[in-house]
Amino acid sequence: MGSFAKLSVWPVGYFRATSSWLLRARKSVAARIAAINAEIARIGFIQVTYGTEEINGEKRPSETRIGFTVTKNSSLERLVRAYVAMGGNPLDISSFMHPDSTEIVEQDPDGNIKVVQRYPHGGVLAPKSAEYNEPLPKEGENTGYGADEGGWIRSDGYYPARQGGRINRGAFDFNTIVRYMHQIRAWANQDVKALQDLEWRIIKLCDLREQLMTERDEVLVQAFGGVLRGVGNLDADRFPQNLQVQNLIQDMYSMLYRMGEDGAVQGFRTNDKVPFLQFTFEDTASELRDPK
Repeated sequence: MGSFAKLSVWPVGYFRATSSWLLRARKSVAARIAAINAEIARIGFIQVTYGTEEINGEKRPSETRIGFTVTKNSSLERLVRAYVAMGGNPLDISSFMHPDSTEIVEQDPDGNIKVVQRYPHGGVLAPKSAEYNEPLPKEGENTGYGADEGGWIRSDGYYPARQGGRINRGAFDFNTIVRYMHQIRAWANQDVKALQDLEWRIIKLCDLREQLMTERDEVLVQAFGGVLRGVGNLDADRFPQNLQVQNLIQDMYSMLYRMGEDGAVQGFRTNDKVPFLQFTFEDTASELRDPK
């Protein structure tokens, strides 16, 4: 079994060796954050500008796209340039919406929250919920016998909503339509595939940027926020302090090993309660070795 493979059942010495290695590895966190920042800058950022529409007297972003920008001299810019040069429209790649840009700016005494949104639907294309008595009559309808919208995606790109419901493919000559479309584009399949490959490369780079930002702003902050140089301060309203790495290790130490009155581990001698913990047990002679 490889290193760090034990998660649920292990001897007490394994936890000492694992925690010792992890605590020593903290020295590389600052350099790791610097590398993440450099990679995020190299990747760049794509932003789509959306128009606005008025809903119940309030202006909100619509799904009409009116602009497209990408960071200059970035990896994404080079990919987008290549995509446009091949005849692609960058607005066809993705909606490039970022739900974390939605801001709550104020809350009135009645509990009503004012939200500022830069993207339609707050940047989240989620299914609609359905009430028990739906479908209900809509404006311009005399009855409530329309399609049940439960599960429909809030997006113009969700075609069943524009067709009046989910259409059974047996309701029309599905095979003939597919055969026509296949025959029409068969001669250009290689060109289409080249465009699609570029689209996926652009989307994957955007995903990588989000993963790196999550690692920097959430994973490392939860682990070492306010403790290590280069890591942001720990926001107690967002990140539980008891889930920081040093606190988790101390909790486990107090469970596994004998502790002095000052709360320090006494020579990593096994606690008398270990036999009752079930998930852990004492080391054998073959496991008594230096920590990793």
